[in-house]
Amino acid sequence: MARTVTQFLANFVVPLVRGGAMQVGRPISEPELTVFIQDLPHASVPLVAADEARTDAVAELVVRPPSFVLDEDELHLAAALHNLLFLEHPMVDTWTSPTSRLERVRETAQRFVARPRPSNRYQLLARHGLLHNLFDVTRTDVTVSWWTGSATFQGQQPPARLTRWGALRRVSAEKKTAMYSDLLGDPDVEPIVGELLRLTPLTDLLSQPREGPPLDWDCAVVVLRDAELARAVAYHSLRHRNAEAMLGAPARFAAAFERYLERSPPAQDVRAVAAFLVHLNALLGVAESRDRDLDAPSPLLTTLLAPERAARRARGLGTFFALPDALAKVDPRLAVPPGMLDDELYRRRWERHRAQSRAMTSDAVLDNLAGRLKKALQ
Repeated sequence: MARTVTQFLANFVVPLVRGGAMQVGRPISEPELTVFIQDLPHASVPLVAADEARTDAVAELVVRPPSFVLDEDELHLAAALHNLLFLEHPMVDTWTSPTSRLERVRETAQRFVARPRPSNRYQLLARHGLLHNLFDVTRTDVTVSWWTGSATFQGQQPPARLTRWGALRRVSAEKKTAMYSDLLGDPDVEPIVGELLRLTPLTDLLSQPREGPPLDWDCAVVVLRDAELARAVAYHSLRHRNAEAMLGAPARFAAAFERYLERSPPAQDVRAVAAFLVHLNALLGVAESRDRDLDAPSPLLTTLLAPERAARRARGLGTFFALPDALAKVDPRLAVPPGMLDDELYRRRWERHRAQSRAMTSDAVLDNLAGRLKKALQ
């Protein structure tokens, strides 16, 4: 029986956006997706449901979320994710000649993500609204055991007949949750997930830190050109109370910035990312400005930059804290966020942060980072 776009939206897209049980069926072919696109205007009920759920998702980020209408590009992204999830579907084992067929599924998903990258605020928000739950997708597997055997059901409820007379037949059920690494972490699949994230860089930034492909600032810098979105990413990144969890995202941003500098990116984009990372540094200082002693050492820096923690320090964290002082050697305008020195409380805390960071960072590290920044900003 032919699948319709209405069924695909209702059974996969709406729960993907809103949360809930998604139905992953046979892989979507390119001819089938063409029919979906043609019939999309007629699938009004699930289409409205998906768009309203997307609006609810982005309303947490912006004051005035736009009205969304799911389009052809977004349908391609949803179909690509559906096909990638199919590769871990129980049905896979029932196929004949699975290797060649599964390779075709991957190739089709790869073609589905060959779409234009977002160029405006609407596209950034619309795609994030669609895929904001990407790293929260899970599958519940249930293993039912009884006195004569056992059976595992991946993403499916066991038949009632297997759980009847539980005490008599010594029935037990064990649940296991399959996470990102189980569903999308396969080495053959993750590059396609990386391409998918390049098409929704707001999702990529807001999902930090997490498993998966590394952040690509070439694509993500477009988010920083929108002040409201950049602010939302900054606050979301530092939302944790635990110090190590809070700095997981800044460390990952800075590690990606290190790789970014190696690719000779446009100077204005380097400035945008550098200014954003300095702003995150400033937020950490501002958060401590309520302390009675503004000139006291930062417990955050004392803990995370201690020499004995160097081997366990998240990659990029040293660069993150050294960046303002390295920028001061190259372009002092980028080394301090605008307005930071105008407020006495913020200024004193910022200067204490900087002094402590310099004392805990070697001159060789600062000089090396400054040299790379100078080359990138020329």
